[in-house]
Amino acid sequence: MNEQYYEVANSPLLWAAAAPALCFVFLQAWLFFRKSVKTAAEIGIPATAVRSAIRGASIASIGPCFMMLSGILTLMLYVGAPMAWMRVDFIGSVADALMEAAFTADGMGIKLGQDALTVDYLCAAAIVMTTCGLPFLLFVSFFADRMDKVNHFMSGGNIHLIPIIGSGAMIGSFGALTMNFACPLGANTIAILAAAASMAAIVLYNRKAGVQWLKEWGLTICMVIGMGASVLVK
Repeated sequence: MNEQYYEVANSPLLWAAAAPALCFVFLQAWLFFRKSVKTAAEIGIPATAVRSAIRGASIASIGPCFMMLSGILTLMLYVGAPMAWMRVDFIGSVADALMEAAFTADGMGIKLGQDALTVDYLCAAAIVMTTCGLPFLLFVSFFADRMDKVNHFMSGGNIHLIPIIGSGAMIGSFGALTMNFACPLGANTIAILAAAASMAAIVLYNRKAGVQWLKEWGLTICMVIGMGASVLVK
């Protein structure tokens, strides 16, 4: 990245342009948090259970946050800090953001990491990355409060099927995301297998032990094990 490109990509003007989108994401998070706490009180969930859920979710997010941080540093080299921060805050997928940056470069005949980047590329990348991230933001804004109707339709009115459908959707989406990195065989494959094996071991052990901190830190521990295994293989 040349000096002129770096100055433009990290200029105060771009920070100001990215700020409204970032503030909107923070506002959404606060509104959802407040709504969930209020609803929990209305349906009789004890305050201790709510605090436990908040603590567990906060701890479980540490591992994914470190993964995103490691990826966003790479993205910052291509599009600067403001654009990288805004794009990742939209949906939290660094892999998608890097892919969008790469597609933009390919369309302009530029090879990321080899050719010098220009302001024209930054403008094109801003359009592509914002356009790809906007549908996620709009869908959450306008349809999040209508998901109960979707749940009712998908479950056929059987409330016991809702958690099963939700679990299946999560397994399918994260499974598909994982398999994109499983082939060809290499360090990524080792990371997946090591993390999966450690997660299975933790779950099986904790069914009998019932260690609270292990429930909260299990995801982060497995991600660290997976990353460590991939580094050792490389």
